[in-house]
Amino acid sequence: MRLRGIVVPIVTPFDEAGQVDTEALKNLCEFLIEKKVHGLYPCGTTGEAVLLTTEERKLVAKVVVEHTAGRVPVFIHVGAASTAEVVELAKHAVEIGADGIAAVTPYYFGYSQDDLIRYYEQIVEAIPSDYPFYLYNIPGCTGNDLLPPAVKYLAEKYPNIVGIKNSMPDLLRAMEYGESREGFSVMLGNDLLIAPGVFVGCDGAVSGNAQVAPELFVKLYEAAEAGDWENALALQKQASTVAKLLQNGGNLSLFKYGLAHRGVPVGDVRGPLGKVCKEEAAEIMAKIDELAVY
Repeated sequence: MRLRGIVVPIVTPFDEAGQVDTEALKNLCEFLIEKKVHGLYPCGTTGEAVLLTTEERKLVAKVVVEHTAGRVPVFIHVGAASTAEVVELAKHAVEIGADGIAAVTPYYFGYSQDDLIRYYEQIVEAIPSDYPFYLYNIPGCTGNDLLPPAVKYLAEKYPNIVGIKNSMPDLLRAMEYGESREGFSVMLGNDLLIAPGVFVGCDGAVSGNAQVAPELFVKLYEAAEAGDWENALALQKQASTVAKLLQNGGNLSLFKYGLAHRGVPVGDVRGPLGKVCKEEAAEIMAKIDELAVY
């Protein structure tokens, strides 16, 4: 299995005590499935994974897989600073029946390309040889850039490394990743590039902004995938406007406010992330409402 379309890296809901809110998590999954998103991606950057304990990440993964019940693919993000933690989370994803995993490069310390290759090899060797696995590159957050030669090496050596999520605002890099192996999947992590990305062969986007306006982003992908470029470009313009209003994931509290505005309360962010100014957020959502994109 490979990802395609609009896959949502879901936020992690918290209750008033700051604990994972499993009922709100189920409601969020239901909202997005009803809006016809093509997949769910728990415990990623948007899911505040680095602020969750290992046990909390396992809980979120299990609830999403069980509640989704095969209606859309669920790929669990298992990346972490420690290889041992990633391996533990990867094995857990297999055990609970997730459709696949993704793992960001390790972070905080600077690593060589050989270090990154070794990290990914240890993950692959801990899971079944046919279990789908996406690499994930977001050097703006991790400080480590997984370069195309390393991706090509891993893709050629391990058939179950089916693709990569590339969050760089760089179509040339995305295209180079796509040449790693025949059929190698590239999912974009930048919502400003969905239409042009599909045009050059990407499979879709892991879109945080789609959380708040899934209808728009699903329409955008489907128009691009169908080759309806006039419509796709018009929808891309709207999606880019929405993404910029939502600060493109730069303030996760704004995503959570936006979901509450859509009738899907998920609490707020976990510290040390800052909480959005409610007046500012209300103005932003009023502007998005005026666009009539949902």
